[in-house]
Amino acid sequence: MKSKTSKIGIVFAMIAITFTTKCANEDEADATSEIVIPNIVKTDSQLRDEAYRADPIYGEIKNLEDYWLAFKTIGETQYGYDFGDQEVKIFTDLTIANSDSDRDDAAGIAYGSCEEGVINIAINADYWAEYSFNRKLILMWHELGHDVLNAAHIEGERAIMNTPLPDEYDLNIFKKEEADLFNGTDLVFFDCDDPYFN
Repeated sequence: MKSKTSKIGIVFAMIAITFTTKCANEDEADATSEIVIPNIVKTDSQLRDEAYRADPIYGEIKNLEDYWLAFKTIGETQYGYDFGDQEVKIFTDLTIANSDSDRDDAAGIAYGSCEEGVINIAINADYWAEYSFNRKLILMWHELGHDVLNAAHIEGERAIMNTPLPDEYDLNIFKKEEADLFNGTDLVFFDCDDPYFN
């Protein structure tokens, strides 16, 4: 009887040791297979883009025509414009811009200025592919400023209609520049009676 009890005790002891060893090995395996997420540091440009994308209007922009729809929405709801119906053609190919097709260095060309009801914009696909979202927005507001508002280039001030195109900037600065654009602050407008536009 004594030997039977000893055998049972030895068996229980072996089970306990096996169980303890197995649990220790599983804990070690869990610790070594743990997924470590790297601390990703975002650039200023990426942080700016996140702020722009969080905006309820800009955040809806998914394709080229959406830039026009956002521009139209802002102009009509915040600044009292009535843009009516427009025939919108926005391309990522500068060669279709009729009078300025040799300007392959331009980021974009508006060639529907002074033409009511028509928006014709050509975007340089190479630049477009490299631009951040907020830089694309600045470019599109610049070209829509030409095409829809008939605004000419200005120099010496950092503004959406400046040439060369201003660098990207924070959302609150863009909103101020956008307000200046829609309010016509410090803008020069095309003379639509000029034969160049007809």
